[in-house]
Amino acid sequence: MGGGKETPRQKMVGLMYLVLMALLAMNVSKEIINAFVTLNNKLESSIEQVESFNTGLSDEFATKLATLKATGAPPDELARVEFHKNTNDSIVALTRHMCNDLVKRNLFLLIAAADPSIKFEEFDDIEEAIVSDDAEAKVKLKAIVDRVNDLGLIAVDEHHELHNAATDHDEYHNPLFHIDDAGYIHIRDLSTYTKKDDYDTPTRILAGESFDLIAPEGLHLMENLHHYRNDLISLIADHPSDTLEGGLVYQYKFDTSLIKDPDFLLTEGERKAFEKVVDSIIAFEIEENKLDPADAEAVRNIYVRMTIPKKVMNHGEEYPWIFGQFDHAPIVAASAVMTSVRSDVLQVQTLASQLVSSRVKVQSFNFNKIDPLAFSSTSYINQGDSLGLRVMIAAYDSSEAMELKYWEDDTSQLSKSDADRDLANMRTFKGRAGESVSISGSVGDHVLAGFIAVKEKGVKKWKPWKFNYAVGAPNAAISAADLQVLYINWNNKIRVSASGYKPEAIRLIGRGCNVKGPDSKGFYTATVTNVRAKEAKLIVTAIDDKGKSVELANEKFRIFPLPKPTAYFAGKAGGNLKKANAMSYSTIVAKLGESPLDVPYTVVGFSMYTTKNGSPITYKSKSNRLTGPMKAAIKKIPKGGNLTFTGVDVKGPGGKVKRLESGIVIKLI
Repeated sequence: MGGGKETPRQKMVGLMYLVLMALLAMNVSKEIINAFVTLNNKLESSIEQVESFNTGLSDEFATKLATLKATGAPPDELARVEFHKNTNDSIVALTRHMCNDLVKRNLFLLIAAADPSIKFEEFDDIEEAIVSDDAEAKVKLKAIVDRVNDLGLIAVDEHHELHNAATDHDEYHNPLFHIDDAGYIHIRDLSTYTKKDDYDTPTRILAGESFDLIAPEGLHLMENLHHYRNDLISLIADHPSDTLEGGLVYQYKFDTSLIKDPDFLLTEGERKAFEKVVDSIIAFEIEENKLDPADAEAVRNIYVRMTIPKKVMNHGEEYPWIFGQFDHAPIVAASAVMTSVRSDVLQVQTLASQLVSSRVKVQSFNFNKIDPLAFSSTSYINQGDSLGLRVMIAAYDSSEAMELKYWEDDTSQLSKSDADRDLANMRTFKGRAGESVSISGSVGDHVLAGFIAVKEKGVKKWKPWKFNYAVGAPNAAISAADLQVLYINWNNKIRVSASGYKPEAIRLIGRGCNVKGPDSKGFYTATVTNVRAKEAKLIVTAIDDKGKSVELANEKFRIFPLPKPTAYFAGKAGGNLKKANAMSYSTIVAKLGESPLDVPYTVVGFSMYTTKNGSPITYKSKSNRLTGPMKAAIKKIPKGGNLTFTGVDVKGPGGKVKRLESGIVIKLI
C-alpha cells in the first residue's frame, strides 16, 4: 500500500516483507519460503491485536450511549450519539467483509493448490455460520472443513498450533483456518503446509494469462480494495456539520472520484507526488464545504494507506500491480501479501473509528470504588412465586459526600423550577457515599422523587431519581377449623388476609355461595340461599407483580340453617318472676341468647295461657306486644300462679315466619 503514518512495528514488518520479496526475486530457497511463513504468522498475530483494539473502540460507543441515558441526556443528544454509533457499526461491518474477502481468496489459493475443482463461490458467507447461525452457511462451512481435512493439506506435528489442542468436539475443526466469535476468518500456522512452493496456483487464480487477460479473481480483489477505501471515506466524511453561526448547517459529502489512482508508488518521489495530489483535493473540498476540516487528516491517511498503484516495476519491466504481487510467487508469499493487505485494512479501520469516536464527547465521572449491588422490585415472595433479582456493579467516588433532596409522594417537584419547588416539604440527606437513607410511611404505595448531587468537571449538578416502595400492615390470623360454617340466609362476615400482596390485588371467590365486598372495614360477606346446600368453598386469589393470578387459599365451609331463637318475657325464658315486674313489661322478644351471632329476630305473634273462674282461657296477640286483656289477666294471677306464653311466631333475616317449638313458663312470686 502507499504508506501513511505507521508505528515502528508496522515499519519493521513492511521492511521485512520488502527484503523477502527482493530475495525471492533473486533466488527462492527453502529458507526464504519458510521466512514467508514466519512473516505470515507474525502478521496474523498482529492482526488479532488490532482486531481486539478495534473491538474496544466499538465498545466505547455503547458505553458512552449508556452513560448519556443514565445521566438523563436530552433526546437530541441521544440521537446524535446513536447516529455516530451506527456509523461506527457500519465501519466495522464494512471492514469485516473486506478482511474476510481477502482471507477467503487466500483459502481459495491454499485449497486449490491441492484440489483445482474448488470454486470461490463455495466460500460465500461462511462466517455467517458463526455470527448468525445461518443454516445454509453452516452447510457450506462444513463442506469446506471436510475438504480441508480430507486433503491433508497441513500436517499437525509438534510445531503446529493445534498440536495437543482439545478441539475435536468442534464440528468445524481443521488445521488450516478458524472463524472467531466476531466473524473474522483467520489463517492458521502454515509451517507444515504441503504446497508451500507452489508457483502456479497464485499465477493462475490471481495474476492470469497475461497483462491484458488478468484473472477475474485478481480483478475483483483490486476492485474490492478500491471500493472499500472509497466506502470507508464516505462513511466518515459524509455527515452534517454542527450548527454554525446564523443557523447554517453544511451537508459534507466528499467526492472520492476526484483522486485518481497513480501509475506508480515505488519511489519516495512518487509517494510524495501522490500525497501532494491528495492534499490539494482535500483542501479544495474543504474550501467548497464538502469536507469537515476535522476529518481531513483521517481522510488523507486512509487514501495514502489504501491506494493501490496501477503498476509496479519488475526486472526493469512495467507490470500490473496484481502481477507484481502474485505472478510466479510461491503460494506462501501470496498468503503473506494478502495478510499484509488485511493488516492495512484493519489499521485504517482504527483511524476511521477513532475519528468518529472523537465526535462523541461524553462527560466522564470520577470513580474510585466498585461494589456489587443486588436488588429487585421486592424482597418478599410467597412460596411458589419467583423473585426477579438483578446483580450489577456500582461505581462511585467514596471520597465525595452523598447529598440528596427529595419529596415523598410528589413527583411533580422534578419538573418544577428551583423557585417553584415546595421547600417546606422537601427532605434532605447528607452522608457518606453509599450510606443508607432510612424511609418509612403509612400503609400503602409510596414514591420518593428527588435529586442527587453529581460532580461533573468539579461542578455540582443535580440529577433526578425516583424510588417506589410499599408499606404493609403486619397481621396474623388464627381460626378454629371446626367452626368453618356458613349460615343460610345470613350475611356471613369474612375477613381475608394475604401477606405480601396489596389489598387491592386480593380477590375472594365463592363456590356454592355469593360473595360481596370488601366494605370500608375490609370485610367480605358470603350468603347462601339454597336451603338444601351442605357445603361451599371460599377461594382467595391475588394478582402478582407480573399480572398473573395466583391462588393463595381454598377452604371448605359447612352450611347450616341459622339456629332458632329463644323467647323472653321480662328478660326471662322461664323460672320465677315477681308479679310487680311482670305487670310492668308489655313485650315478648326473641334472641339467640349466648350465641356469638347477632341475628335480629322479630316476634310477630304469640298466645298467653291462664285460667279464669277456674277454667283455662287463651289470649292471642298478632304482634310482640301484650294486649289489654292479657295485661288485665296478669293482674288476676295470684302469687304462686303460672304465666304461660305459647305459640310464639318469629320472623328471621330471610323474612320467613317460624313458630318456636318451646314457649315461656314463669312462676309469679
